[in-house]
Amino acid sequence: MRSHYIQQLSELEELIGKMGGIVVKGFDEVAISLIGAKTADVKSAVGVEQRTDKKLDEIERLCSLLLLTQQPVASDMRFIVSVMNIVVDMERVGDQIRDIAETISKCKTRPEFSELRDMCTECSLMIKGALDAFIGRDVEGARRVELRDDKVDSAFERLQIKLSERVRAEDGANEDMLNCLMIGKYLERIGDHATNIAEWTAYVVDGVKDR
Repeated sequence: MRSHYIQQLSELEELIGKMGGIVVKGFDEVAISLIGAKTADVKSAVGVEQRTDKKLDEIERLCSLLLLTQQPVASDMRFIVSVMNIVVDMERVGDQIRDIAETISKCKTRPEFSELRDMCTECSLMIKGALDAFIGRDVEGARRVELRDDKVDSAFERLQIKLSERVRAEDGANEDMLNCLMIGKYLERIGDHATNIAEWTAYVVDGVKDR
């Protein structure tokens, strides 16, 4: 019985890693549409969303099974509770990957704001760093991720200012300006979700959630 329980916990760790891999790969693909030469592939982004939804269901079912049929010790209970929260953030990142791809596909010209490039770079590091920190129980790594969120927020503020100035200069906003603003907002939210994931690392390790 105990060996089966340990196997289920190991399976849960593996599922988290797989879901994280889907999110990381999906974000990197959509980021290329912003900072590279590739055109946004909406179909691929929708696939990321669907795969994260599927993994969310698998993970939530396994967490529920563990809680109902086993008697997790305190550290395992913290891990299961953390996973149940983290997968929701990862699923929402999948949604925003889709939203970014859809918005890019509507742009008449490729977005060329340096702030979007900066946000993509930071968000990519945050997503990978948050997942690595959680899986490795690295509290200091998680805190470094949290600090990066300030850079994402700062870049978004600069983007808003730049877009406002352009609206005034051109006496009105065009569709591409609004699309860029929405992309920036989606990236800002992704930074928030990565921060949420990172914050659960401390809870798993010592039972105290950051912030």
